[in-house]
Amino acid sequence: IGTQFIESNFTQSLALSSSPKWRIVEDISDTAFFEVFQIFQPFLKGDDQQLQLSQKNKLKNDGLNGYNQLYIFIGMGVRPFEDAMSRDLKHNIVMGLIIFFLGMAGFVSLFWAQNYTRSRKLLLDIRAFASEIVANLPVGIVASNSDYKITYINDVACALLGTKQKEAKGRPSNKILPNYIWKLHELIKKKQDVVEKKVTLISDNNKPLPVAVSATNIIDANQNFVGYLFVLKDLSEIRQLEIKTQRIEKLAAIGSLAAGIAHEVRNPLSSIKGYVTFFGSLFESGSENRKAAKLMAEEVDRVNRVISELLEFARPSDLKLKKTDMHALINHSIKIVAHEAESSGIRIVKDIPSDLPEIMADPDRLLQVLLNLYINAIQAIKGEGQLKIRIKHNNIRVRINIYDTGIGIPLQDRQKIFDPYYTTKKNGTGLGLAIAHKIIEDHDGAISVKSQENKGTTFIIYLPVKTSYKRES
Repeated sequence: IGTQFIESNFTQSLALSSSPKWRIVEDISDTAFFEVFQIFQPFLKGDDQQLQLSQKNKLKNDGLNGYNQLYIFIGMGVRPFEDAMSRDLKHNIVMGLIIFFLGMAGFVSLFWAQNYTRSRKLLLDIRAFASEIVANLPVGIVASNSDYKITYINDVACALLGTKQKEAKGRPSNKILPNYIWKLHELIKKKQDVVEKKVTLISDNNKPLPVAVSATNIIDANQNFVGYLFVLKDLSEIRQLEIKTQRIEKLAAIGSLAAGIAHEVRNPLSSIKGYVTFFGSLFESGSENRKAAKLMAEEVDRVNRVISELLEFARPSDLKLKKTDMHALINHSIKIVAHEAESSGIRIVKDIPSDLPEIMADPDRLLQVLLNLYINAIQAIKGEGQLKIRIKHNNIRVRINIYDTGIGIPLQDRQKIFDPYYTTKKNGTGLGLAIAHKIIEDHDGAISVKSQENKGTTFIIYLPVKTSYKRES
């Protein structure tokens, strides 16, 4: 109080304006203060602008330099504000860093999530692809866990083992797999990586089914034991191909043999028969010598017939193909054997549709096949019985069933009846069915047999329906 507060050169700027002003000043201790100052008029209303203006003009005209006017100064320390600003800055920096790292975390999380989604989708696609491949493999697959319970089995394995997936999954392996297959896991335990074995399963129709079995351990990525894997492969087609190959090799050998026999034996046989007939004529009719000569001539004829059949079987096919009316062919073949069947007490039953299509075939060779099968059927029936010919067809093939009520064919003979020289007849040559089989195959057809001992036999012939025919070289 009583001292000078402001500099003298500052008073002029104070008198020129009555509106509030501010400044920042520092004391001798370098402490900053924020000052707000204005003309001190406590009794004037803030909205009395006219009075304020006249007062301002009066001050200007009087030129009092602001000394006769009162002023008010309000000073506030800047340090709290600066501290608050510093704290705000630090807070903003911290919040910025937090938001930055949260943003980065969100970006990384989004990137990870996208990668996870993409990887999961890729894994699911790979699983679906692998499952589809495994499910459609032409081999049977059976997998078990470390507790020996089945965890996976495909349709092929179910068909081979005669079970269903719902029944097999979760059950002990030794309850589904035959004992001689399940025991393969014991060999794997003896440090063998893969064990292979050929076994024979029994199919639903009680037929033996050759199967190749492979067994191995299932190891995960960490080299931990997970379970066992069994792979079953049906060898039926391979076995049939082996049989067919063996048969072709036999035919090739027979062909070479037939050519030699025909050349070396047939001419001497003709000479023998001529001399036998000549010497037989020297004896009296009805004498034992005459009968012996006749028997010799018959045996020569039988040998000659065997050679003829052998040549027919061995030589390449020479089919004379033409459009053949199957209805007329079947009826003609039945008429040929009708008398022999009736004399043996055998009734012929036929079931032939009237709309049988014409096929490209050699009617003479097909007639030979049918007559061979009819005669075999008549000879197989002991006493009264029935010979039935039934035909079905579609746009693809004609099926001919020839059924008899004879003694049947033993199981051990069924796989051999089409082999050359295999016969159960005392005077048979063993070439009749072999020739029939060859003729049907030459027509691009197939022939098979079903039989039960003491109940009867059925030969089934399949012939393709063709409007044209071209032999393959």
